[in-house]
Amino acid sequence: MKKVLSSIFACTIAIMAMSCSSDYLQAKKVTKGDKNEMDTLSYIIGQNIGNTIVNGIMPQLKADYDVIVNTLEETALGKEKVKAGDVTITKENINELGQQYLGPELNERVMAAMQDSTGVTEVFADANEKNIASAILGANIGFSLSEIGLPIKTNTILAAIEDTRNGEGKIEQYEAMNFMQNYHTVVIPEQNRIESEKWLADMAKKRGAKVTESGIVYIIEKAGCDSIKAINDTDKVKVLYTGRTADGKVFDSNVWNDMPKQRQEMMKQYRPDDAGKDSPIEFGLNQVIKGWTEGMKLIGKGGKITLWIPSELAYGERGTGQDIGPNAALRFDVELLEVNGK
Repeated sequence: MKKVLSSIFACTIAIMAMSCSSDYLQAKKVTKGDKNEMDTLSYIIGQNIGNTIVNGIMPQLKADYDVIVNTLEETALGKEKVKAGDVTITKENINELGQQYLGPELNERVMAAMQDSTGVTEVFADANEKNIASAILGANIGFSLSEIGLPIKTNTILAAIEDTRNGEGKIEQYEAMNFMQNYHTVVIPEQNRIESEKWLADMAKKRGAKVTESGIVYIIEKAGCDSIKAINDTDKVKVLYTGRTADGKVFDSNVWNDMPKQRQEMMKQYRPDDAGKDSPIEFGLNQVIKGWTEGMKLIGKGGKITLWIPSELAYGERGTGQDIGPNAALRFDVELLEVNGK
């Protein structure tokens, strides 16, 4: 069911977007009752999830709310596999299971249920199918929360979901929007800048490390062939590489052993001939970030280098994707295979 899946995945995307790849939060507090303080970010995320479940998923699917929330909690806390009936749900198979149990064939049943004013029409064929589908819904959100990269509090998120279900949300929409705007534009960039500068300074102290005038920290693991080197920005290179964030998370790699498990599983499924193999890539030095343009000229063919690249020579104040936040320095381990086809 495309509309249902869209709402689920939109929720996941919204959750991941909130992370902006930062491990830090200077959050104001909201108070529930007289005693319990909850961090605002977790509560806002919980309200967002609660709204998606209560106002999006439940009216359309009539899924099992308790199964959704319980599975969400288990996976958010790090459980890698959850059982629902005779199905085991994992990060690797959740998209496939989603298509199987929540795919387009449910469309007619959903529409029939939504048009039934008595509310007795069920979407799922039986209790087992409803249980599995509900668990998939919860696991999809929970897995995303487990990878969000923030000091979020699962109990606060769950409290916010329950508050939303009961119509007792503690943060108004305009307050949430103002908080998140400040979080994205002020808190995260400044924290990343401070941590990136410290990280680069620490890496510069490593044995064998050198620093370029532009601020790149590097260690030449293997110099390569001096007679075959990139000199001009228009030169083309073929490389194997792995990119990591400051906390060591791999955000991109064409080296099989370094690829995230989920990407390996996708390659096994959709590109089986390439599974288990490295995937060298060729590009012009004027087509990549400035840190690469400069860094690839430091070694020759066959060389290996570790680069720690300042944010201004990488993705700058805007960052990119889920894992690279604003003002984030990056690490690349690179093997230079060819220069201009040689």
